[in-house]
Amino acid sequence: MQYEEEGYLPEAVLNYLARLGWSHGDDETFSMEQFCAWFELDHITASAAQFNTEKLNWLNAHYLKQADDARLAEETLRRLARQGVDGRGFTDLPRVMALYKGRVANLNELADAAHAFCIALHPAPELVQLHLTEPVRAALRTLSAKLADVAWEAPALSLAIKETLAGHAMKMPQLAIPLRVVLLGQPQSPAIDAVLEVLGRERVQERIGRLLA
Repeated sequence: MQYEEEGYLPEAVLNYLARLGWSHGDDETFSMEQFCAWFELDHITASAAQFNTEKLNWLNAHYLKQADDARLAEETLRRLARQGVDGRGFTDLPRVMALYKGRVANLNELADAAHAFCIALHPAPELVQLHLTEPVRAALRTLSAKLADVAWEAPALSLAIKETLAGHAMKMPQLAIPLRVVLLGQPQSPAIDAVLEVLGRERVQERIGRLLA
């Protein structure tokens, strides 16, 4: 129960426990079907097993990357509910999973990443003050106008951002980082055009508009 609460997938825990004190050549990851087929008492090590949390975290991250996005979304919804967040209103949650599952070590971190997509976001005032300078605000107004009727897919969104950068003589980080703060409340995220695409036109425009008002 504790492993579930800490965000570990069952297959990661089982794989780790099977490998604890037993080996099959250099294989580190395997299904329970493979383990049952490979298991032999001769392969149990004579020395005492050592529990390595880093190895368990590595295995969990490995299985997260391979996991079905819809399944991860259901797991995330349960964890968001524990935080008092109803994520069912955000219908693209599986796409958020696809964006973040390669960047986290457990399901709780995945839920933390999804949190900003599912709430009425209000970035921390200190982040807004630091990143939303007047030149940035001017660029965001230009970008918002471009986003009003652009095709809502990553290539077109990327082009709109690049055109805005060119028009305001800015480099990508000068706009992308403040845009992340506006949209997600933090300066780091996956590719910003992918974030825009998944977040959706309505949420993007509402969040930009509220910070520029």
